[in-house]
Amino acid sequence: MITGDYRYPDSGDRVTASFIGHHEPFPGYWVASERLALERLVEQLETGPRERVRALDAGCGDGRLLPWLSELAATITAIDPDPSRLDAARGKSGELVPGTKITYTVADTSGVGGGPYDLLLANHVIQHVPTGAVGTILRDLAALAAPDGALVLCYSRSPVGRGAYSLDRLVGGRSTSEPIDRARFDQIVAGPGLPDTLPVRLLDPAEVRAEAAEAGWRLDWEWTYHVLDDLAGLDAHGDRDELVNESPLLAKEVGRDTVNLFRLAG
Repeated sequence: MITGDYRYPDSGDRVTASFIGHHEPFPGYWVASERLALERLVEQLETGPRERVRALDAGCGDGRLLPWLSELAATITAIDPDPSRLDAARGKSGELVPGTKITYTVADTSGVGGGPYDLLLANHVIQHVPTGAVGTILRDLAALAAPDGALVLCYSRSPVGRGAYSLDRLVGGRSTSEPIDRARFDQIVAGPGLPDTLPVRLLDPAEVRAEAAEAGWRLDWEWTYHVLDDLAGLDAHGDRDELVNESPLLAKEVGRDTVNLFRLAG
């Protein structure tokens, strides 16, 4: 599905780092928000004894979440279509739980072996692929899952019902976001990429749930994080992420990212 000469466009994550630096509501929030999301996720997973869990990190990038994944699974397959990103992931091997068995493969979801997998992770992958590929990826992952397998799907989101596309780039060392349409987004992600430029799809959570259901997945739990919106002081006396996730109305409207836990539909 992804060509062999694929390279992730945001080399060194420079665009992403600049975006975080200019948009997080206070220093350290971005990391703390993701940490809380992962903590809440683990409370829901119920994957069983680590020694028996086989995991797939589909689109592992530079391996940032591999140490976390190794706390849940003793056997991991890490794939990414960008060889340079996969080399960076190999560099994280020393950070894994000792004794973890891990295999690194240059591949996309159409070229994975080693299943079935009890736990599948696709972290911020589907917002960077052609729009027509999302359903294919979800079907590929369903075919790789064990009967009681769980899929952790993290992605950049829009308010419910208002999907959008942007072209994030560095201009004078600062990240900027240019709204683009779907056709332009698909054209860019299918091409060779542009230096210091990152096309991002802000997916409508309702559309993702529908595509996942068509692929055989059932939504079990979700959590909004990286809340960059102005909450007008609503979070003055509490954690903004907790506040948003306790309010169905806020959870529909705000937040940059979401983590979804899917299970195979019975």
